[in-house]
Amino acid sequence: MFSNQQVFEQMLPDYNQADFQPLDQQATKEALIGTFVFVLPISIAVTIFLYFLPPVTNLITALAAGALVLLNIYIAWFTKRSVAMTGIALREHDLLLKRGVFWQRTIAIPFNRIQHIETHRNPIERKLKLATLKLFTAGGAGADLEIHGLTQERASKLRQFILANTASEQHEYE
Repeated sequence: MFSNQQVFEQMLPDYNQADFQPLDQQATKEALIGTFVFVLPISIAVTIFLYFLPPVTNLITALAAGALVLLNIYIAWFTKRSVAMTGIALREHDLLLKRGVFWQRTIAIPFNRIQHIETHRNPIERKLKLATLKLFTAGGAGADLEIHGLTQERASKLRQFILANTASEQHEYE
């Protein structure tokens, strides 16, 4: 029989009480390499362009290069901090992902909404023995949640745990 009892806010569980586990130690290295594969060539190209631009003085080129160095240092700090602030928590019926440096957010994906899970490994991840876990839920065109910086073994274990719980959740409601 259908029931729709009122739930009081004081009775709700606090997701902050979840035990969030950090990403793998190699995750920071993977994030930095992935970021600077794109950022450094652009920074170098801009500096070279400014150097060979006739009306620009060496002082302006030096200032622009200094600003680019500072920007790269900030990007490195932000990337390292972002990885350090990311955490995963598995609960009985869902997976929580906490991330963000300035704007922090927590994403909860209930197991009964997950339709497909895959692991992905780019060349940098393969070299560092890492993997990305992608979760797809109903109605989404792409991955609804991607967790980078997991060891291959951890990604596989998470995938198997989620698949097992997804199946048991679906059988519960049948």
